Amino acid sequence: EERWEVAKIIPKLGDMAIQPLLDRLNDTDLDLEDRWFVARILGDFARPQVVEALIELVKQDAETELVEMASSAIAKMGVLAIDPLANLLNSTIGGDRIFAVTALAQIRHSQTIEPLLGVIDDPDVQIRTLAVDALSSFHAAQIPPILLKKLTDIAPSVRKAAVTGLCLRSELATELNLVQCLRPLLFDLNLAVCEATALGLARLTDPAAVELLLQVSIDLSTPPSLRSQAILSLGWIGTQSAILGLSQILATADGELAIEIVTSVGKIECEQIYASELLVAYLRSKPNHPAHVKQEIATALGNLGNFATVSDLVELLSDRDDRVRLYTISAIAKLSPTIPPQVLELASRTDLLPEVEAGVRLCLSHWNV
Repeated sequence: EERWEVAKIIPKLGDMAIQPLLDRLNDTDLDLEDRWFVARILGDFARPQVVEALIELVKQDAETELVEMASSAIAKMGVLAIDPLANLLNSTIGGDRIFAVTALAQIRHSQTIEPLLGVIDDPDVQIRTLAVDALSSFHAAQIPPILLKKLTDIAPSVRKAAVTGLCLRSELATELNLVQCLRPLLFDLNLAVCEATALGLARLTDPAAVELLLQVSIDLSTPPSLRSQAILSLGWIGTQSAILGLSQILATADGELAIEIVTSVGKIECEQIYASELLVAYLRSKPNHPAHVKQEIATALGNLGNFATVSDLVELLSDRDDRVRLYTISAIAKLSPTIPPQVLELASRTDLLPEVEAGVRLCLSHWNV
């Protein structure tokens, strides 16, 4: 606690504090925690000699925590640290170059673009990945074509970073024909790349993106994790075509797939009325839905905020499963300004499970009952 307080005071002393701090930073006999605090304090002194000392520390010291703090301190220097870090990219030691790229990525200044472009084709996969990820945060004109090129990089981590970066540029979706460019990555040999692509497509409301995601969701050979991501992405897109596609899959789905689709539809923010109507239609289509599916439907309808679905939820109060009734009351409490008599009738029962009874009472408090 005293160290934290002192760390706030020392920067106020100005440049007179720099040399004593540097001396302690380089004192390998000093307690590691003391050196960690010194590195942190030095981050408040944006001076060339401080940047140089911190870089030398990173190059020579093997203590992970100290190196991480020194890296953060260097990143705080901003533009002042760019040239020394760029020079470090010419090092023949892989660890130094990885550190330099990582630090440049943290600075997030346009002057880092040029040195990062210099390592975009580096033989080291980690460096290429870090560079692509860092460049993705800039909207400079020369970056999207580079990211498109990296979609075919031999390393999955680089392809994944390129996918993520391109999907952040949704305003260029039409100009770059992004959906078609990303299509092969949705069927990549690396599952993490596929999932990143499904997630990225959620940012592109292009109807072609919806069709692609639906194709993956319907295909029985799709790995479960990818199918789940595609379903979530369709929910995030939330257009009528996406909702309709999900409802069509839902019509023949069961088990966890049905749960995932209902949950995704329940999170839609744009077409909530349309989504709630399709969920009600699904609820009515099968009178013998499993209890856990009916629970999710009730929760989803409560989240979608359509008061017109209250009457359908009231019908669920007659379900034999106590937990279905509990989830239903919770949903009705979100939608209805007045308490339906069926809720009061249920609350008066004495045969409810204790946890369900407690939940019902909690919901009734919404109506001050």
